[in-house]
Amino acid sequence: MTPAATVTDVGADVETPVAFRIGGRIPIRNRVFAAPMCGASKLPYRRLARRHGADIAYTEMVKAYPLVRDDRKTKELLVTAQDEAPCGPQICGGDPDTMGRAAAVLEGMGFPLVDINMGCPVKRVVNEGAGAALLKDPAKIEAVVRACVQATTVPVTVKLRSGWSHQGHADAVTLVRAAEQGGAALVCIHGRVRTQHHQGAVDFDAIARAKQAVSIPIVANGGIESAEDALVMVRETGCDAVMIGRGAYGRPWLFRDVARALTGRPALPPPGWEGICDIMEEHLEGMVALLGPVGVRLYRKYAAWYFRDLPWGAHFRDRAYRASEPDVMRGLLLEWRVHARACEAAARAGERPPVPGFLVGDPRAADPFPARPGQDEDDTCE
Repeated sequence: MTPAATVTDVGADVETPVAFRIGGRIPIRNRVFAAPMCGASKLPYRRLARRHGADIAYTEMVKAYPLVRDDRKTKELLVTAQDEAPCGPQICGGDPDTMGRAAAVLEGMGFPLVDINMGCPVKRVVNEGAGAALLKDPAKIEAVVRACVQATTVPVTVKLRSGWSHQGHADAVTLVRAAEQGGAALVCIHGRVRTQHHQGAVDFDAIARAKQAVSIPIVANGGIESAEDALVMVRETGCDAVMIGRGAYGRPWLFRDVARALTGRPALPPPGWEGICDIMEEHLEGMVALLGPVGVRLYRKYAAWYFRDLPWGAHFRDRAYRASEPDVMRGLLLEWRVHARACEAAARAGERPPVPGFLVGDPRAADPFPARPGQDEDDTCE
């Protein structure tokens, strides 16, 4: 795998002071975290997030029971690299004993912290009494956190939601207090309740009240798609840092933009398409190096996110979803680079962007921005 540039190259600044430390140990400077996202937060993505300024990039959520059983596929999700340190592993489960044993496994693997998922809204996870199911039982939240804290010597953090629903269940204040009482060193709050999944307004007030109720750092998550969104989140909630999930799909430089805004550094111009194409190729090669040909198939969704912002990008996306071999995807990315250059040249000349070669004479070329299907809510546990 091509060595990634250091984190200071783009997003961070060695002169930026430490804003706070997780558990008194892990320094946080930029005040921006990369969310754990099922199917997305693999090593190459995390390395890009770190290089662009995320203080910590979390792994995909893994279930505690398979982890303590030494399940091979589970441990493959936890492959990490030195240049992304510190990396935060996230575990999910509802049984305190199993969660404690899983936390000990993660510490034994060399991770500097353990994060607990208490917010995943996906039905199959909730039905197991894990993820967002814990939002209905503050006592269980405290017990699970305490079991992990007692089983490890590293900081234990929690990611939860502002509640199970808007009425009839514990609010964010009660939930974060339970986590703090269990020994959590930090809590991240997704400002939507479980029944909202990833839709609807983020509840700034719930996060703000939770922040005032505890002494540990609070990280706010939900709806951050720009540096301005992050500034609004901090202003409205008083949070110590923000966490970015879906907003960075196909835009890892969003971590850079947010990091600079939150630390008072001047904004940088958006990356040009040459730079974006370089990132796309680096991401693909990282997936291939990590997983072989399987990495190409898993890269398809990343390619679709990168392709979305230029005319006829959806047609490139459709081709990407049919690619299974590294050289096929590499060829497609080369075509995309040529297309991006042509679009940029046309924009400078005030002309209509040219139709990509594979669509010349195709009736589909008449619509450069066809409608895209909505994203499946079960696609991610962020």
